[in-house]
Amino acid sequence: MFMVQVDLPAAFVIGQIYAMLAKSYLKKEPRKFTNKLLGPLNFFMSCCFAPAGMFLLVGWPAWEVMYNTGWVENPYNRPWVAGFYVFFGIVMVVLGNVGFILAHHWYRKDLDKRVTIGIVAGSFLTVLPFLIRWGIWWKIGTYSDFIAKKGYSFWNPPFSRGWLGIMIYAFISALVMGIWLKTKGNQLEP
Repeated sequence: MFMVQVDLPAAFVIGQIYAMLAKSYLKKEPRKFTNKLLGPLNFFMSCCFAPAGMFLLVGWPAWEVMYNTGWVENPYNRPWVAGFYVFFGIVMVVLGNVGFILAHHWYRKDLDKRVTIGIVAGSFLTVLPFLIRWGIWWKIGTYSDFIAKKGYSFWNPPFSRGWLGIMIYAFISALVMGIWLKTKGNQLEP
């Protein structure tokens, strides 16, 4: 299991949660693919959510893939590795949209409980890699460091500062987006 696999279901969950926060608007809005909230959602996913995952993948690639492989550590002159980085960023944005649009579809069909189920299932899939590979994320290093049982603690710099900084950025931006959707987004007319 990969930390990357943590970020992907989390993107879906974010889309579902944001749809839930804008439920009043989405219930009235018949256009699923051209509604007024897709622009702000895509701005958030591409400028706030995806960059957080990309930051960790670029800075600590072996950690981000939970030390399952070392091939992600060197994208230089390796187009497939560089492509993986790009694909990861794109998929996070797409899955956020899928979660949002699917929730919108369910709201329009009065299947509101499915959104809750989607959030719970997506949250479980987000946490599952942490449970399966319990404790692996506390050690920071390269794939070779991990194999040699070396590395340093999660709480030591530079990782701790980088992780904390990007998490603060992601949390604040997610909170601001959620508040905007709940207050302003629900006031929109289709």
